[in-house]
Amino acid sequence: MSKAKIGVIGAGWWATEFHIPDLKKRDDVELVSVCKLEQDQLDFVKNKFGFNFASTDFKEMLNFSPLDGVVIASPHFAHFENAKASLEQGCHVLIEKPMTTNSHDAEILYKLAKEQNKEILVPNGFNFTHFMPKAEKYISDGVIGEVRHIDAAFSSSLVDLFQGIALSESEEHTFQPLASTWSDPNKGGGYGWGQLSHMFGGVFKVTKLEPEKAFCFSVPSPTNVDYTDAISVKFSNGATGSFSGCAYVPKGFGGTFYITVHGTKGTLYLDMEIKRERLLIRLNDGSEINDEIKEGDGTMAYSTKAPLDTFVDICLSKQVENHANADIGLKTVKVLDAIYRSIKSEKVEKI
Repeated sequence: MSKAKIGVIGAGWWATEFHIPDLKKRDDVELVSVCKLEQDQLDFVKNKFGFNFASTDFKEMLNFSPLDGVVIASPHFAHFENAKASLEQGCHVLIEKPMTTNSHDAEILYKLAKEQNKEILVPNGFNFTHFMPKAEKYISDGVIGEVRHIDAAFSSSLVDLFQGIALSESEEHTFQPLASTWSDPNKGGGYGWGQLSHMFGGVFKVTKLEPEKAFCFSVPSPTNVDYTDAISVKFSNGATGSFSGCAYVPKGFGGTFYITVHGTKGTLYLDMEIKRERLLIRLNDGSEINDEIKEGDGTMAYSTKAPLDTFVDICLSKQVENHANADIGLKTVKVLDAIYRSIKSEKVEKI
């Protein structure tokens, strides 16, 4: 059996709790090499999961043995350097969201992936559900007409994480999230980079719109990253968007994620909040289209296994659809970059 030769850069909290165990479940994956900065933790990860090679230097790790793909789960600010080196090595890359923390770096990765004929996949788990591609098809088929306005929100229980306090949900995990990744404004911390990358990944998946300019008000955390985001966006087709982000959700609730798309022929409602799950279209002629989403299959069922499985299939040259590709990743970074500039300037910023 042909096996996908996979390397991992950044074997911390999410990688050791989800990505690597999910890779281990497949018999068509070979865990070749792994990189983590702390030598004792690196040795533990190598032995626990059975990697062939390990290094604290990601460049050395990439050169141990040929790789088909690299999973990049390093801190946000390191994504660009890690992904660029991996693409230059001829590998497909799965880059944890956000793809990068500025537009310039995202553009470089986007162009490099095209030049190398390699895929970038950002594991936005919601994009790989059964309902997100359905919503995309309804809109691309013109069912609701031309998109004129988008109303979307993403809220979660992360007040602790964005002020540098250990995430309570990770107490019994192998490792805990690095506080600086989420709470340091100079290292890609903040609710936008950490969470609204999910929301915009979904928005650009279903609508394919091009953002032109953005404005944002925000409430800061004690470490001066954004706890909340109240965002207005103008798109190239003239459509408008109103977007909300918030870390103030009670623990154990699962949070809110909805995308409402208003068009000239009707409105599409995609809601993933527990007990509100629905994919519903209401048309101007009074008719409705209703695709059931079972209770609990929205925010409460979030997983990155489906995107990871898709990534492995890409590495094995199988014909699969990448629901969170480089184009979606680039647009997401561009709009978030403008949002953070707007928070500082208190002005509308071009994308």
